[in-house]
Amino acid sequence: MMTSRVFLLGLMTLLALLQSRPVFALLPYLDSETAVPVDRGKSRLDVSLQLDRWNSRLSTDALEAELSYGLINNLDFSVDVPYLVRKVKGSGDVNGAGDEDGVGDVTLKVKIRFIKGREANPVSIAGQLTVKFPSCNKNKALSPECTGEPDVGLRAIASKEFFPVTVHLNLGYIFVGNPANTNLNDVLTYSLAFDYLTTADYLHVVGELAGQSNRYPKTSDEAFRLSAKTSADPLSALVGLLYDLDINKALTVSWSMGLTQASPDYSLSAGFRYLF
Repeated sequence: MMTSRVFLLGLMTLLALLQSRPVFALLPYLDSETAVPVDRGKSRLDVSLQLDRWNSRLSTDALEAELSYGLINNLDFSVDVPYLVRKVKGSGDVNGAGDEDGVGDVTLKVKIRFIKGREANPVSIAGQLTVKFPSCNKNKALSPECTGEPDVGLRAIASKEFFPVTVHLNLGYIFVGNPANTNLNDVLTYSLAFDYLTTADYLHVVGELAGQSNRYPKTSDEAFRLSAKTSADPLSALVGLLYDLDINKALTVSWSMGLTQASPDYSLSAGFRYLF
C-alpha cells in the first residue's frame, strides 16, 4: 500500500512538472509585469512593434527592445530601448507637430520578488524600481513621456495562478521630473491582466485593463501638442494571443482599444520573446 502511494505521488509530481511553463507578463501587455523574475544567470529578450492610431490623421509607431537578466535569485535587471515614429496623414500638422521619429526614453528596471508562489499558496509578490532617462527629444512630441527630464517609478506586483489562468495585478507610482517652467503631475499607474492557457497546446489567450493618471495639466501647451483632448486619464483594454514556439521562444499578437480620449483609438502589436 505504501509503495502504491509513493508511486502515485511521484507520478502526479512528474505530470505537474511536465505541464508547467514559465509565465512572463511583459508581452503582449501594454503595461502589466509579472511578479516572477528571470532566473539567475538567464536572460530574456523581448522585441515588439506597436502601432497606435489616435485619430483619422495622427498615428504613432514604437519598435521596442527589452533585455532582462537574472542577477541573483529572485532579482532581475532590465534595459528597455524604444524607437518612436509619429506620422501625420495629409498636409500640415496635428496640434502643432508633424512627422517625427527618434529614440525614445531609455528605461532601467530592477525587480525583486519578496514572496515566491508555492503549490499551497500560488501567489508571487514583487516590487520594481524604474528609472527613465531623458534620451528622447522632447521637441519632437513623440510621446507623452518625452519630457526631457528623468522619472523614477515604484511598482507593486502580484501574480497568482488559478490553473489554467494566471492573473497579474500591478499598482505603481511615478515621480515625474519637471522641465523648466512646467509643473507636471506625478502619475499613478494600475493594471489587471490575465493569461489563459487553452486546450490547444502552447496557445494562450490574454487580456488586460491598464490605466494611469494624466501627467499633464489641462492647460499645458505640451499636452495640447500630444493629444487633442487631454483632460481625461489614459485607459485602455487589450486582448491578444501568445503562442509558445518552444520552452524558450514565443510569438505574440494583440489588439487594444482606448477607453478615454487620452488613449489611442486602437493599437495593434506583434512581438517575439527569447529566453537564453
